[in-house]
Amino acid sequence: MKIQMKLTFPLTAMTAAVLAAYNPVYAQQNDEITALTKPSSSVSIGAGYVSEDAQRFGRYTGLTQEGVYGLLGVDINKRDDSTGTWTKLKGTNLGLESRELRFGRERQGDWGYFLDYSSIPRFEPFTANTAVKGIGTPNLVIPSSAAAVEVPVDLKMKREALGLGYTKVLGSGFDVQVRARNEEKSGSRIFARGTNATPSVWEFAPEPLNSTTSQLDAILGYNTEKLYLAGSYYGSWFDNHNTALNIAGGHPNLSTFNVIGLPPDSQAHQFALSGNYAFTPTTKATFKAAYTRATQEDTFISVTPLAPGISANGNLGGRIDTTLLQFGMTTRPTSKLSLLADARYENRDDKTPIRLYTPAGVSPTSTYNGENEPRSIKTTSGKVEASYRLPMAMRLTGGVDYVEKERNTSAIRVVGFRDKTDETSYKLVLQRAMSETITGSIGYTHSDRNGSPFLTNVLNCGLVSCNGASAFNLIAPLHLADRQRDKLRLSLNWTPVEQLSVQFQTEQTRDDYSPRTPDEFGLRDGTSKNHSIDVTYAFNDEWNASAWVSKNRTLANRADRNAATNYWASTLINDGKAIGLGLRGKPFEKIDIGMDLSHSEIDDEFRQWALTGPAVASLPSFYTRQSTLKLFGTYELQKNASIRIDYIYDRYASNDWTWSSWVYTDGTSLSQRPRQNVNFIGVTYIYRFY
Repeated sequence: MKIQMKLTFPLTAMTAAVLAAYNPVYAQQNDEITALTKPSSSVSIGAGYVSEDAQRFGRYTGLTQEGVYGLLGVDINKRDDSTGTWTKLKGTNLGLESRELRFGRERQGDWGYFLDYSSIPRFEPFTANTAVKGIGTPNLVIPSSAAAVEVPVDLKMKREALGLGYTKVLGSGFDVQVRARNEEKSGSRIFARGTNATPSVWEFAPEPLNSTTSQLDAILGYNTEKLYLAGSYYGSWFDNHNTALNIAGGHPNLSTFNVIGLPPDSQAHQFALSGNYAFTPTTKATFKAAYTRATQEDTFISVTPLAPGISANGNLGGRIDTTLLQFGMTTRPTSKLSLLADARYENRDDKTPIRLYTPAGVSPTSTYNGENEPRSIKTTSGKVEASYRLPMAMRLTGGVDYVEKERNTSAIRVVGFRDKTDETSYKLVLQRAMSETITGSIGYTHSDRNGSPFLTNVLNCGLVSCNGASAFNLIAPLHLADRQRDKLRLSLNWTPVEQLSVQFQTEQTRDDYSPRTPDEFGLRDGTSKNHSIDVTYAFNDEWNASAWVSKNRTLANRADRNAATNYWASTLINDGKAIGLGLRGKPFEKIDIGMDLSHSEIDDEFRQWALTGPAVASLPSFYTRQSTLKLFGTYELQKNASIRIDYIYDRYASNDWTWSSWVYTDGTSLSQRPRQNVNFIGVTYIYRFY
């Protein structure tokens, strides 16, 4: 026994000495292990200050007015080690209007549920200087002229949503997921009523928003080693609590528009079966079948007298049935060859009955006969693709895509129309590893869209006099016009050293809209160019930086006429440039800092000139500039507490003239400050715990 004590004591003393010498190292390692094995939680509280009013700066956050705002966040994570159950609570921007809060519990591989709340505002960037009364309600009072005193009004829309979800593993490969969401939308947005008749009258009539959208999603899944199946139901219900916009006062020429119907209630239900199956480890299939029925059976607003056969409490009886079928396969028959094929069919069948909706006493015109126009469309598409690995570290990929659309035809047509279009695209991409540090690819795609002959426009000549003239059909709508598109894309990835990574991409597209006749108007051709470079660099374990540059240009040429014999042409140009820089670092043990800088420039031009007839002046060009600087720094007060300081400088400038020269008949005008400079500073205390 004495011998054991003598042997043990020196060993214990030596161990204590070693532990004393290396205690900081072991303590640090222990902290790291604790951080990895125990969930951490945090609570943050602080305040932020906005230097001046700026509608665009806080458009989606609520930081639109000068003043102090609360900054509050929470991130709680707890785990019951005995049962493996997680409890989580996360809240962001709780002191702002763009707040989110989510609570959930889950047991991995067994069950889970969550409850969440979110609020998203949208502030209209334009201030309305108006004398219209009742904005935000369905009852407006509009002055008949511009004599009334106008006051500035800021329009706002807000969405508030509640959601919940539940998942459960049932065993034997089965699991179930259920999610529900209820969203309330309130506020108002820009809307107007008017006519271009003589005299031209346009009145400011903001649309009141007060609606509920509910969604329900349920999925029953089945999973085996080779097969996954999911049977699902999705339902949505839209309920507009404002059925009509009632207008008092206003210009006498618009008295017939004093009641305006607002979006009616609607609902949709979808049942679907989808999944995938692995025939072999290298051959897999995907599939989906879905059926959706959407209806709109809300009672019409009370407007009398109506057309014969339409009662005051009637409704559209709107119904659209959509059938979707999809099947795809991927396979790798050899180590060098990969194949892909996919087919999709969608039939959007509009079964809404056709009725006459012209109010009694109102005569149809040459461009409409008073009937609603159901719109059905049938889409068939397919894709095949092959990829083969070539010598010299190259891979060649080729493919063909095909899309065909068939549409129903209306009895009265006042624009160019064809009931069928088809588009075929051919793609070829070559990829190569040029060295151990450089990889690149070049791809080319050619698309050709055409279709059935354009149908002759039909006017309502049976009910009103058309003077024996047929409608001209000289403009093909953009989505129906014949088009050839060529796209070239090049990308490079360069990693010369482990710390540096560079990505470069460039893409150029050309569209050719061949006119059917020399006198046809509309788009003739267009181009787009997009270039970008992204760079990231890690100086060491504590400092890293990133930078990016992008440039794009979109151009479209079109021809038109402003009289029977006066022809003109135009070119629309949109130029965009953007740069960005980011930096993250740790200059001292207890301090972390970061910086993000971005700048963007957008220029829009509309050049036009006369081909025949009087000269045509071009519209003024306009620009938009925005620069944003974000700085932050965090100082560690102690191991579980820190202070964070955020600073944001945002500069916005634009000479957009679209609204500045427009005044409604009632005197309303929309305006925004052409230059908006905002400073924001926030201080937050963060407390962490396990």
